[in-house]
Amino acid sequence: MTEAPLCDKFAELTPPGAGSALKLNEIHTRFPSDSMAARLAGGVLLVILAGCGSDPVPPGRNVIVGLESNPTQLDPRLSQDAVSGQVHRFLFSQLIGHDENNRLQLELAESWERPSPLIHRFRLRKGVRFHDGTLLTSADVKYTFDSIRDPALASPRAAGLRELDRVETPSPDTVVFYLKEPSAAFAESLMVGIVPKSAGGAGKTFASRPVGSGPFRFERFKPDERITLAAYPEYFGGAPRFDRLIFRIIPEETIRILELESGGLTIIQNAFSPDILPRLAANPRLRILKRAGTNFTYLGFNLTDPILSRKKVRRAIAHAIDRGPIIRYILKGLATEADSLLPGEHWAHPGGLPRYPHDPALARRLLDEAGLRDPDGPGPLPRFSLVYKTSQNELRRRIATVIGNQLRRVGIRIRVRAYEWGTFFGDIRNGNFQLYSLTWVGISDPDIYRSIFHSRFTPPRGLNRGHYKNPRLDALLGAARRSANPRERAQLYAEAQKIVGTDLPYVNLWHSVNVAALDRRLLGYRVYPNEDLISLARARLAPPEKGGR
Repeated sequence: MTEAPLCDKFAELTPPGAGSALKLNEIHTRFPSDSMAARLAGGVLLVILAGCGSDPVPPGRNVIVGLESNPTQLDPRLSQDAVSGQVHRFLFSQLIGHDENNRLQLELAESWERPSPLIHRFRLRKGVRFHDGTLLTSADVKYTFDSIRDPALASPRAAGLRELDRVETPSPDTVVFYLKEPSAAFAESLMVGIVPKSAGGAGKTFASRPVGSGPFRFERFKPDERITLAAYPEYFGGAPRFDRLIFRIIPEETIRILELESGGLTIIQNAFSPDILPRLAANPRLRILKRAGTNFTYLGFNLTDPILSRKKVRRAIAHAIDRGPIIRYILKGLATEADSLLPGEHWAHPGGLPRYPHDPALARRLLDEAGLRDPDGPGPLPRFSLVYKTSQNELRRRIATVIGNQLRRVGIRIRVRAYEWGTFFGDIRNGNFQLYSLTWVGISDPDIYRSIFHSRFTPPRGLNRGHYKNPRLDALLGAARRSANPRERAQLYAEAQKIVGTDLPYVNLWHSVNVAALDRRLLGYRVYPNEDLISLARARLAPPEKGGR
């Protein structure tokens, strides 16, 4: 038996006029203010007052995904955030991609030849059509990559195509990439959704109504509410087996949980606090899936800041942070401590990387050596103050508060500032921060070090948001990208990781386990290490039980 969405249930259970009369202070007199019960009860009230007036879900067999925030960009050439990337995968097809085991696989490409280190030749699947009915050809592939390299578009993906010399289209189903120099990581740069040549150069215009060739076509985006995608029956990989894929934007965790439990959502992945997991696991209408992920969470520094530009200050902060209790008590063991962007089992992860065990005494000594002495010893006055920016995600706010308290014990006052996702991410992209924490999602090739630490790739050209500079690192990362020898690449990346681990443009925090909570009727879903949701395109909904609604 299935249940009606949450708003319908409360219409039945709440006496006329009682819903809006319920007050938050009445909830908190029944439950402790910091308990999960109080948070869930508060979420109920928010649903009644705010959520029930939204547009109804379209009829049909729909899979509904709960998201924490809006995507920032629906043009795959311009996006940088994980939520946008998750939505793009359903709208757009790529030449190549990753399978559920993080191995390369062909998508739009039927074949891929590399006759020399400077030439990549792809033969495209025949008969692939965009959602507007036009045929996808090599001209669209060429346009996509040429537009990424066009400075007028200001694509953050341009940095990954610096070795690309030109793209040629000898036939409608053949596209050839010619490089200026070898690039072992060029395959990663090709993993971008192909847009039609008719998209033109105006990213905003195209993003308002994107057209791709993926398993679902764009239907509607109502910011802060939902994105509605309709199944595309002509998809070359096979038509989806349900009518619509709907992403509901629900910033409040308690509402996401209540909607999942009541049937208003079909699935949420990584969008809930670990302490709610036992409750979800005990729900007979839900299943829990887990898989070790390639996601990496870090504390980022602005190295143009006069305090954070000092290496001893960054080392002191690293030693002041105690990751163990955070992983045990807040993340409930669903993470492992990180000493690199790459997990320990990655082929390019070396042994012997610098580590920063929790050592408050050493942290205080390093701050003293940096000339930032505590003005009153163990008294209340700080050595200095920093602003730590994060999103309004409840889990991230809790972690920021704990880290702030740990830093306070060595004399650093932390002011935590939580912002709506778009505002927060905009500040990070624009360099408007001192400290922040984020997660890199879907790390595969170690060339990510070049994208985020090479001195040439500061925004808008790349993702070096902290403005880190090290000429030796630049040389190593350039050589590693050019090398076709896996052993040589591993050696170069080993030295690069040691340099980054010593210089500390980031504090490595942890690698996460991906966790999905889903309706038992959703069959065939697989959790990917890179947090991709694309296996929903091959999933199906079991028919409702007799007597269900």
